[in-house]
Amino acid sequence: MRRITMAVLLALVAAAAFTQARSTADEPKKAEAKPENRLVGTWKMVSAKYDGKGVTFPEGSTRLKHITPTQFMWASYDKDGKVDAALGGPYTLKGDKYEETPEYGIGDVLELLKGKPQSFECKVEANKLYQNGKLSSGLTLEEVWERVEKK
Repeated sequence: MRRITMAVLLALVAAAAFTQARSTADEPKKAEAKPENRLVGTWKMVSAKYDGKGVTFPEGSTRLKHITPTQFMWASYDKDGKVDAALGGPYTLKGDKYEETPEYGIGDVLELLKGKPQSFECKVEANKLYQNGKLSSGLTLEEVWERVEKK
């Protein structure tokens, strides 16, 4: 009887070890994890040129861009917090090639760009995001965004 009990115990230990090894093998390996997306975060526009001309935004206005692992969204609002333009949707990032496809928003820009891929070159240096490209409407843009840090 004792041998049967020991055999059963050994079988249970072996089964538990096999199950643990299998569940560990099924987990993604850390070395294979995707590299951190350097664009993820909140960004505040610090300067912009459209068709080569510098833009001055009204005093007290702010333009923020939020980038998650799967979506982008930017909003422009005045000193009272009233949003006058916004745009968002999915994006892709391959190297320095960044492409947004607007799906929602408010303002004239939505009607102009909705559903059309917008392709840019982007780079992050220190706490700045440089985004340059040509919209599907033909407008060229050069934008500089600064990462918003926790206070």
